[in-house]
Amino acid sequence: MDAREIIDGFDRILPEQEKALQLAAVNAGKFHASNSPIFTAFTQLQFFVLTVDYDMRVMLRTLLADPQSRVTAEKFLALTLEESDEFIGAVIGDMKKALRSAGNPASTDPAKNAFDAQRFDEVTAQYWADVRPFRDDYAFNKTLREIRNTVAGHIMGKQVGLLNSAGWIASRAAVPRTTDGVMTSQIVGYSVTVLQALLKYSRGLHTCMSMSDSVKG
Repeated sequence: MDAREIIDGFDRILPEQEKALQLAAVNAGKFHASNSPIFTAFTQLQFFVLTVDYDMRVMLRTLLADPQSRVTAEKFLALTLEESDEFIGAVIGDMKKALRSAGNPASTDPAKNAFDAQRFDEVTAQYWADVRPFRDDYAFNKTLREIRNTVAGHIMGKQVGLLNSAGWIASRAAVPRTTDGVMTSQIVGYSVTVLQALLKYSRGLHTCMSMSDSVKG
């Protein structure tokens, strides 16, 4: 698949992805303090997954459609990639905690019968397996954190000042501003890996629930 086909694919799916993200945002706000810890955790997890998914798609499209934007767009793609890895474990953990608590016979969570805990563990295990190549690349992840902390999230680092930001610009000076150049980026490659895993995970999450039980906010 060439860059034009990928861009066209993004153009077809982004409007629908934005609608899904908007709905997830409404649910995350509406159920933030619901009477169901499970449903609260689920809507937070769903919103997190869809946010990262959407942001990555937008930045990948930008890089492919306008390779000249690489020096800026790629560092913010790196930021999203690192943030997704750092915080997804926390929102998954909140969901697992809520499901464990609902397994207690004394639980009053109105959604305790609306979610399949075993299925949730299965789709979550698959997600971790799908992103293992990225997570196991320790050298890359060390660099990714440096980009996040001293290039994208903050232009100045506490220990190195502007050195890493300057290094980022210098390191991109010889990189071709072409779609082929973008496609060879390790940041882009791992972002695609994570994006595919997130898409599968998002779909899998919906197979964990049966909304026959009503949940009141």
